[in-house]
Amino acid sequence: MQLFSRRNLRLFIIIFVTTVILFALGWFIFLRPSVTNLNKSAQVAGSSLQNITLTEFDANGKLLWEITSKQANYREDRKIADVEDVKGKFYRDGELLMEATGDKGTIDQAGKAISLDGNIKAIVIQEKINMKADQMIWKSSEDLLKAKGNVQIDKPEDKLRMTGKELTAKPSTNVYSLEKQVIVTAVEPPLEMKSEKVTWDAKRDRVYTEVPLSVIQIKDKMQLNANRGDWNIQKKEVTFNGDIKAKDPKLDVYLEASQAVWNLEKKLVTLPVPFTGGSKSRGITVKADKGEARIEKEQINLTGQVLASFSSTQGVVNADKVEWLIPTKTITADGNISYQQPDKSLNVKGDRAVANLESQTVTVTGTNVISTLNP
Repeated sequence: MQLFSRRNLRLFIIIFVTTVILFALGWFIFLRPSVTNLNKSAQVAGSSLQNITLTEFDANGKLLWEITSKQANYREDRKIADVEDVKGKFYRDGELLMEATGDKGTIDQAGKAISLDGNIKAIVIQEKINMKADQMIWKSSEDLLKAKGNVQIDKPEDKLRMTGKELTAKPSTNVYSLEKQVIVTAVEPPLEMKSEKVTWDAKRDRVYTEVPLSVIQIKDKMQLNANRGDWNIQKKEVTFNGDIKAKDPKLDVYLEASQAVWNLEKKLVTLPVPFTGGSKSRGITVKADKGEARIEKEQINLTGQVLASFSSTQGVVNADKVEWLIPTKTITADGNISYQQPDKSLNVKGDRAVANLESQTVTVTGTNVISTLNP
């Protein structure tokens, strides 16, 4: 009887222990709470995590972005995470394009979009371009970057800076379009460009606009306005088109044309189409088929059906070629010279004419005629 009781006791203990183990195993498998993992889709609505890293991959398994944050609040119903103190890395085809930081942000998993807000600083890795903005949105599937607020783009290597209110960019191609109160500044040569929309093709070293712009060379104070402009940074050359008006307040000279090429390094403005120029204080107006202005030498050259008129003498010179040396106050005309002074009924022809603006004299010379006219 005693032996039987011990066997029963042993059997009872075995059965009890087995039951406890099975119950615990069943609870672990079927009843335990789920574990949150922000890299999967099983987030709990309203869950909050700290010091996390979030990643997203494309259909080929290549990394699209990697976000680290001190705190994240996840909204399961909309697949959106609100993050604070954000650091992000953004990729295209697995290649790192840009790194950015911001005070806070929002990650939209469904729309594959990331927005940053407050004190945004970013760097475009390949071209070493620095960016700042108040707000920024990155849509990886569209290769689209947008920014608003006080947008600033710098390329220290080229000593180039752009500022504006709105930015639209394709980081994989390094094309950036700034809009609203856009200012482009360069250190060498010292240059400032203003427009309402400017596009910067960083890979091709090109800044261009299809809307009206103004450019000023800070050192010489020479200013040029046009309907469109294209700046080749490497060549240091700007091409302007449409209703061009240029003026040099230091020399008191103006130029008007439909096309002009400004070589910043050579300080040369080339006018390949008919244009008008002059100086109001000197009472001079010149017209020609084409020409060039050498800023450093303070010289304007005109060729092709050149006409120069002088308000002081009421005289008009027609020639094939004219050279205007501003410092010496001398205008020299060559080839098929015709000088007319209607108020004195004078019409003189020759091979060469020299006008001295200070003495207000015009001298015409040639094979058959030599004449000096004093108004």
